[in-house]
Amino acid sequence: MRRDMMSPPAEIGEASPPRKRVRTPGKHIVLFTLAVTFMLALSTTALQSGKVKLPSYDLQGIGEGAAALYSPSEEFLIDLSPDATGRSGYLKLTVKLAAKDRAALAEIKEKQPMIRERVSFFLRELSADDFAGSAATARLKTELLKRASLPLSEGAASDIFIEDIIIQ
Repeated sequence: MRRDMMSPPAEIGEASPPRKRVRTPGKHIVLFTLAVTFMLALSTTALQSGKVKLPSYDLQGIGEGAAALYSPSEEFLIDLSPDATGRSGYLKLTVKLAAKDRAALAEIKEKQPMIRERVSFFLRELSADDFAGSAATARLKTELLKRASLPLSEGAASDIFIEDIIIQ
């Protein structure tokens, strides 16, 4: 040890200064790692024993068959209305409609020009300020589904998915 780091020896009868405790995170990291390893080993052992089983989900409709229930993607490139400062912008939006069944999908494909017209008219009335925040995106999605469903029979379009949205 270096001489300048050592404290002078305490005189007899003098109390020595208390030692400063240094906390290191090492033991906490080791304990956390051991706990995680123990939980993984326990769950692996339980699954391999056969006494515990993972839940099985009905995945019917997911995969190749489900792709038939979505309309082709529609892309919109729209001039937005001027905002409060008078600046107008552009919107590029790609959406896809979900059909409730194959008959509804055929109807969506048949009436695609009417759906496109209604959605385009709605989007032209928006300004860049109307897209601020996640609540605005949720309102946009709700309104798009409402406008797209107008020319369709009741409940034909069950949902609308926004695949891409760019505002410039």
